[in-house]
Amino acid sequence: MANKNLPPTTYHLQPKAGFAMLFSVLISSLLVVIGLSIFNITLKELTISTASRESQTAFYAANSGMECALYWDLRGNELRSAFASTSVLAEITSAKSVPAFCNIVRINETTSSATTNFEFKINDPNDSNGPCANVTVTKTPNSPESGKMTTKIESQGKNICGTSGRRVERGLRASITTDM
Repeated sequence: MANKNLPPTTYHLQPKAGFAMLFSVLISSLLVVIGLSIFNITLKELTISTASRESQTAFYAANSGMECALYWDLRGNELRSAFASTSVLAEITSAKSVPAFCNIVRINETTSSATTNFEFKINDPNDSNGPCANVTVTKTPNSPESGKMTTKIESQGKNICGTSGRRVERGLRASITTDM
């Protein structure tokens, strides 16, 4: 039962009421915006650092493929290059001995004229997701002048050999002129 003898409650509104609430909402929203900005910057830095690491892996793969091709071009089989300098079948088949030494998965049969293509795996040859390099060796006899041979080696390194959308590629190209 309500007491009927009590006077009604009246509120007197003051003109400064609610300022603290408005100020606290403003400050908290400002802190949320600053926090989200810092989070966004952190995510971008992580993306850049990951891309840098993957780029380094791809460059290492390209460099390793080039070093393997340079080694077998200079050492070769019995002091001859392991890569074909013409379309002579004997020299082209000698290029097939390279896989045992360089951990190469396959040599594409595109040995027309004096170009040899092969894929070089860095770690396990059976790992399709590891780093690899596609290497092309092109030999041009009598270039730039008679009695000289120009060897061009192009190595395209990849951080992932598969078809991932996050694959990073880096390439190296070397041109060497030697006496025939």
